[in-house]
Amino acid sequence: MLFRLFTKCCGKRADIKRNQTQCGVTSINTILSEGLVGVLSKFQRSRDMVTIVYMKWGSQFTARHVNALYAGVLRNMEEAFDFVCLTDNGRDLAAGIKVRPIPPCGLPEADWRRGCWAKLGVFAPHLFPFEDVVLFLDLDVMVQQSLAPLIKLVRQRRHLVIQREWNPDLWKVLPQILRPDRGAQSSVFGFCPETVGNIYGNFLADAAEISATMKNDQTYLTQVVTDRSYWPAGFCVSFKRSCTRYFPLNLLLPAVRRPRDAKIIVFHGKPRPWDTLVEAGERWGSKRRFGIGPVPWIRQYFDQADAMMASMQGNPLNQLWLDGRAGSRFVKCKTDTLPDCHSSRLVGAAAPASRSD
Repeated sequence: MLFRLFTKCCGKRADIKRNQTQCGVTSINTILSEGLVGVLSKFQRSRDMVTIVYMKWGSQFTARHVNALYAGVLRNMEEAFDFVCLTDNGRDLAAGIKVRPIPPCGLPEADWRRGCWAKLGVFAPHLFPFEDVVLFLDLDVMVQQSLAPLIKLVRQRRHLVIQREWNPDLWKVLPQILRPDRGAQSSVFGFCPETVGNIYGNFLADAAEISATMKNDQTYLTQVVTDRSYWPAGFCVSFKRSCTRYFPLNLLLPAVRRPRDAKIIVFHGKPRPWDTLVEAGERWGSKRRFGIGPVPWIRQYFDQADAMMASMQGNPLNQLWLDGRAGSRFVKCKTDTLPDCHSSRLVGAAAPASRSD
């Protein structure tokens, strides 16, 4: 009788639910194919689950850029999380990165880059139905401190929290409250899928008209989403406005400042972080705002990311975690191979944050 019952279950999907939570439908075949640990880890998730998501399409960004961001997030997360890539090409990404297709935005792909309209696909309701908090990061940002304050803020406010567009340098003489509000800047934003509203659906319904009358996704979020707020000043800083100087002052003071209190450094426009990985004497940046030679603390960030990826992929325990089969299990990295990675640090979902040098 037990044998007949087992074979019957194998022939159809069996609904396995947690107490008063909807975690999806799992079949006996899923248990056999993924293993008991993998299935149980899915049911260990709660509505407090965090997803860090970014977007990559075309050839402008490489797998190394993606893996560097992943390493930065790993070093600065204090709770379990998923790291999701919305992309048209998931080759060579670290094993712990979950790859999903970019949701359609109702526009030809040729128009995506002009206005970054594809970024609005992050709000598609089917993408993250069970997550409590989704935090979007552009690929050209550097995570250098704990992301816990950003996640906590989104949980408290329960609406779209986004970066405020930076003002030109002359406005620095005034306090933030007196500077003109230039609207949203979408390099870093967080939201709760349950409460953010139909941002994606409203755009999809009239994508051609909206893209013709609005500059980009940032303009759309500024003008259409009224239930939103900004990150506190200093959470996310602009590299070119906070770290570099205009010509000719940059020649007199060539050192590139590091904003040690910032949680995220945003590279918008020129340069991108990897543009500074040059040889001595080489120039990077824009015509009026540029640097010469490599920036040591940016090079260290990428070297550390490379070492982390190599270490985790060579360690079976870390590979288990990266594959998502260990649930909330935390494992130590091979700290002897990582620059500035202290022996007490955990690499994974519960890595304690530390102040970056």
